[in-house]
Amino acid sequence: MKVAVVQDDKLTKVDCAYELLKNDILNVIIPPSTPLRMTWLQEKYNLGATPLREALTRLERDKLVILQPNKGYIVASASIDELMELYTGRKIIKLHLLDESMQFGDKYWESDIVATHYRLSRELSPFDEECDYNGYISWTKAHDAFDNALIAAHRSPWLNRFNLSLTEHIRRQGRVFRLLMPSLEKQSFSSAALKSPALRSLYALERYTELKDAVLDRNFDQVKTFVNKHLDLVLSTYKELYVEDD
Repeated sequence: MKVAVVQDDKLTKVDCAYELLKNDILNVIIPPSTPLRMTWLQEKYNLGATPLREALTRLERDKLVILQPNKGYIVASASIDELMELYTGRKIIKLHLLDESMQFGDKYWESDIVATHYRLSRELSPFDEECDYNGYISWTKAHDAFDNALIAAHRSPWLNRFNLSLTEHIRRQGRVFRLLMPSLEKQSFSSAALKSPALRSLYALERYTELKDAVLDRNFDQVKTFVNKHLDLVLSTYKELYVEDD
């Protein structure tokens, strides 16, 4: 299927190629380990070889594609070990960003946290049987807004860039392992939640309310406990849903 390229005056053809390819890789439209043959890419995206090569070079720096000697580019693979490494790395960075935000955050930062938490509370939970794909996307946007508000007062822009990059990789690998809903596929989260207590806890509003209160109280020890618990729940969710019993 050929993709129509919408040329933005502010974007070069290289930028367009990069954004199109990156979006398809992150959303697992192009699955892990897929060979990225130039003729196929040219046909799919209706772009020339030069911008596509430059886009692949950028994506290699992003660790989303791999250049194999004498074979060309392939989409980066996915593994549960790598997913856990990504989560662990993001946790370390996120704790630093949270600590800084609690030190430097003002009343406007606090009000944004309260407002985004309220919006999250008004969304239908992903494990509610009435929550469809659009409902999940709406919940995810509200969740991300709350998450970003918590760390908005940080003083480490480079660390936040790493945080955003790690989040992109986590989302991609999560889609591969169905820890998150795939972009183009419907999935029943209510049935998954019945099987996984950890997943129910991950989507429970109470977790976010407790985190909000700890951040606003500047209680870093409690915040650290909540962030560590989140990583434990992710591991437990994988074991409960995707690891078969011996």
